[in-house]
Amino acid sequence: MVDLKTQLKNVAFGGSWSEEILRVSELEAALSMIENAADTCIELDVRTDALNEALSFVASKIEKGPQLKAQFLKAVVIEDQDARSCAAQHVLRQMQSWAGR
Repeated sequence: MVDLKTQLKNVAFGGSWSEEILRVSELEAALSMIENAADTCIELDVRTDALNEALSFVASKIEKGPQLKAQFLKAVVIEDQDARSCAAQHVLRQMQSWAGR
């Protein structure tokens, strides 16, 4: 992401299209991190600062974001592994849908 920011900063005529590229890139990176957490939560405790930052970023960019963030954080602490994975994947799909992915 930092490299893309640097590249777009040097575009003299960037305008709103370059800001949109950066926003979409950051959103995709955050969703990818959340997807990785949903994929690995069956085996690992995925509640990290980096995941929380990604969830907060997505929550600020999509409708229903704060609710989906809370649901995801609840999902990854469900005791039963299969139910935990299923719930996390479900919330991830909702986030992706709201993000237009």
